[in-house]
Formats: sequence, C-alpha cells, structure tokens
Amino acid sequence: MQLSHRIALITGASSGVGEVIARFFLKEGARVFGCGLEPHAYIEDANFAYRSMDITNYSQVCDTVKACLNTFGRLDILVNCAGITGVGRIENTTPEEFKRQFEINVFGVYNMCKAALDALKQGEKSVIVNIGSELGQRIGSERIAYCPSKAAVHMLTQCLAVDCGPEIRVNGIMPGVMDTPMTHARFEQDHDYKDFVTNRYVLKKLCTPEDVANAAVFLASEKAGHITGELMAVCGGGHIFICN
Repeated sequence: MQLSHRIALITGASSGVGEVIARFFLKEGARVFGCGLEPHAYIEDANFAYRSMDITNYSQVCDTVKACLNTFGRLDILVNCAGITGVGRIENTTPEEFKRQFEINVFGVYNMCKAALDALKQGEKSVIVNIGSELGQRIGSERIAYCPSKAAVHMLTQCLAVDCGPEIRVNGIMPGVMDTPMTHARFEQDHDYKDFVTNRYVLKKLCTPEDVANAAVFLASEKAGHITGELMAVCGGGHIFICN
C-alpha cells in the first residue's frame, strides 16, 4: 500500500471529491482526519475521524489541526479539497459572491496550510496537495469569480512549494469538469449541457472523482518523492485544447 502508516488531513471529506480521496487514502493504508461544513461524514472506518468546521474561520482551522494531532499523533499529508464553484458574468456576480468564492477557494487553502505548517514540518516526508481546476489555467464562460480563484490556488501552490521546501513537497491537481454535487444541479437543469461539456474534451469524457483521487494518492506517495511545485492536469486534455 502506497500510504501505509501515513496521517492525512483532508478538507471537504464529507462529500464529492474529498470523500472519494479520503476513501482512496484509507484503502492505501493511511489514517485520515476529515473535515467539512457538514455535521458528519459518511465514512465508517476505524482509521477515519471527522470534524465539522469552516475553512474560512482560522480559529476553527487551528482547532481542527489540533484535533487531528490529538487523534493520530502527527500529520504527514494535507489535502485541500474543499471548494465551491459559481456561475456568473461580471454583470450578475455581486461583490459578495466574488469575495465568497475567493474566501473559500483561496483563503481556505491558505488557512489550512498556515495552521498545519508546524505539524507538517514535524511529520515524515510531508506533503501538501491542493485541488485546483483546469479553469484556473484557461477561461470558462460565466466563471468570473471561479476561474481567478483557482488560478490563485495554482500560484499559491507553487509559492508554497518554494516556501516549504525541502521539508514539505507541495503540488496541485487540475481536474476537469466532474458530475459532483457542485455541478450535478446544473446538469439536471440542462441535460444537453453535460453532453456539450463532455464533447469539448480531447478524451470525450468527464473527469471522475476517482481520477482525481488516484492523482492525489500518487502525489502524496513516495512515488512522487522528487516532485514539487507541479500542477498535474487530470482533465482529459482540457487544459491544452478544447475541441470544437
């Protein structure tokens, strides 16, 4: 198993991609402390613990890191998966909504890394994995807040790699569009939209949470031991070319 005896803290672990990553880490032998806004997670495993918290609240974030240390004794891996998306152009996106997406997608990652830094430095071959997006590298229509927020996550990831090396490796993942709780509502409202999005990718299929989880396992493992500052595209070629 690639993550045997490793201790991981995963945000957004109560649903969607974060939950799948948590399950993959457990399968690979890690002990996982999950957190998210929901009051509880749906993972039942002796090596899993969970705490409800708000990643935009630095005090709550610090308490979560302490809870992880109290539960498992140390911290080796931080996966920043919690995030939100939103649909809107400049004309119909309020300042409050623009700020909200940055607070969760960018400041949430900063808060987690800041609070976990000392613990990670004391861990074993420590790793941070941030979940960005292909839409942080190229523009998507009606994503006036989301695209810039994920672009900020990408730059933050690379800045962290420089700041935290050599003790901590820091990498990011750029998933393509997935059918997750964040996007499912829009797919349900417009069935043609899902087909439209799928056909825009080189591989003609959507990214899956399992695709992202496999990448997260790799980046967190010693197989990626000489990789830091990397943004791994897991988006069917969407980061380089959009088919007509």
